[in-house]
Amino acid sequence: MLRRSLAPALLLAGMAQAQTPRPPPSGLWFDPTQLPSYTGRVERFIDNPAGETDRLLFREGTQIVMPPTEAEAIRDAVRQGGALTVWGIRARAAPVVVMLAWARAASEGANFVAQPSWFAPSRRGTVRLRVAGLVERALLTPQGEGMGVLLTNGDVLRLPPSVHAALGDALAPGATIFAEGPGTQRSNRVAIDAESLGNTSETMAPLPVAATLP
Repeated sequence: MLRRSLAPALLLAGMAQAQTPRPPPSGLWFDPTQLPSYTGRVERFIDNPAGETDRLLFREGTQIVMPPTEAEAIRDAVRQGGALTVWGIRARAAPVVVMLAWARAASEGANFVAQPSWFAPSRRGTVRLRVAGLVERALLTPQGEGMGVLLTNGDVLRLPPSVHAALGDALAPGATIFAEGPGTQRSNRVAIDAESLGNTSETMAPLPVAATLP
């Protein structure tokens, strides 16, 4: 009887240890959990063209921008469809939040982010790839500008914000788009920095050289 009663206790102890939140980074002079919190269910994790997971999408539509160093811990703690609470800074006019801390629920201890992603990363992939499909939604910079699109098949097409703004309705949800550029393929998902694009494979044209990412 003693051996049987110890098993659940040991299991709970192990779970508690695995869920111990990380302390605030040294030198952090404010408490991120005093900021607004945003809770949603994780619809998907999104990779950038360098193959790093640097954002996630809530089922409710909010994009959460995070450093790639947080991705593994969040994946381990929250599965697709699971709830996540994020403390951070929301863009003034767009549904995008820069993550400063996170937890599975607001009632749990927060995990603090050491180096928040205040600016969209520009790291690039090395393999020339092509994507094609229907636009699901715009990808947003931490400041709320369009910087490419997420396709309904899960592929990512990244663009400089100036090009995204100039393309206008060509990147609206439901639009068909073909694009090619350097990127990365992980599993069956592709993310590229578009260097040429069009609404068919025959009409793809190069972007202006000055508009490509550095």
